[in-house]
Amino acid sequence: MDLRIYIAALALIAGAPVMLGQSDETQKSLTSSSWTYDSKTTQLSGDATGAQRQAAQAVLNLELAECNAWNNHDIQGCLSVYWNSPNLISISNNDETHGFAALQKQLLAAFADPNIMGSMSLDTLKIQVIGDDFANTIASYVVKTQNYVYYCDDTATVRRFPEGWKIVFERTTLVTH
Repeated sequence: MDLRIYIAALALIAGAPVMLGQSDETQKSLTSSSWTYDSKTTQLSGDATGAQRQAAQAVLNLELAECNAWNNHDIQGCLSVYWNSPNLISISNNDETHGFAALQKQLLAAFADPNIMGSMSLDTLKIQVIGDDFANTIASYVVKTQNYVYYCDDTATVRRFPEGWKIVFERTTLVTH
């Protein structure tokens, strides 16, 4: 992985401006443009290139696939959007999970009965393509089960692999009502 892209991803998650040594015009675009995709407007940024548009659409499809899998109570479908690697990082509130196998074990245990998964609705989604193979997302969604309603805010870094885009890092904050 290119170290500059990794640092840019971390900076974007933290909300810092990112300068990777591009021209002044490119730097201005990175710091002043909005998201490549914003679900509130349901449109791609007018500044997005063809490649960025394709990447944003692929990441949008990934997020929708995860939501659809959840609503179909398909844990394996939910897991399919994650990077199958020991280097995957998933943080939910204060619980850190390192590696795909650990996340899989955790989800299979939590939802041994898939019927308790309830339904998920995506409220907002923002996608910022930050390189040919990397994007950041910010999403909020609501999960309704028989007993609870969870309001979730999720920030993720997504990476393109030969088999498609996968979540490589996520941080989710859950609030139960």
